[in-house]
Amino acid sequence: MAESREQPSDGTIDLSGARTIRTAGQSHSLLLEALHAASSITVDCSRVTEADPSFVQLLLSARKSAAEFGKVLTLAHPAQGALGDVLMRGGFLKADSPAGERGFWLKSEAFDEDHS
Repeated sequence: MAESREQPSDGTIDLSGARTIRTAGQSHSLLLEALHAASSITVDCSRVTEADPSFVQLLLSARKSAAEFGKVLTLAHPAQGALGDVLMRGGFLKADSPAGERGFWLKSEAFDEDHS
C-alpha cells in the first residue's frame, strides 16, 4: 500500500511507497490538494519504492496544471530509484529529450534557467 506524508501549508508533498496505477487515485488527490494549497509545490519522490508510467504521467499532468494556474511544481531531488528506473525504461531521460523535460526530472541547470 502507498504511504504518503504531505505538508500542504508549505507546498511540500512527500510521496513514498508504491506509486502505480493501483495508487493513482490517492496520488492524484494528494497532488490536487497541494496544487490548491500553495503557489509553489515541491514533490519528494525519494522514498518511492515502485513506480510505473501512470505515475510519470500523473506528475507531468500536475506540472502542466500548475503552470496553467501560474504555479510551479518541482521535484525535491533528481529522480532516482524506482522513479528513475521507470523514466529510463520509458525513454524520458534520453539525450534527445527536450531539455525542459530532462531538467524537470534531473533538476538540471537548463531547467532552472528555463523557469527562473
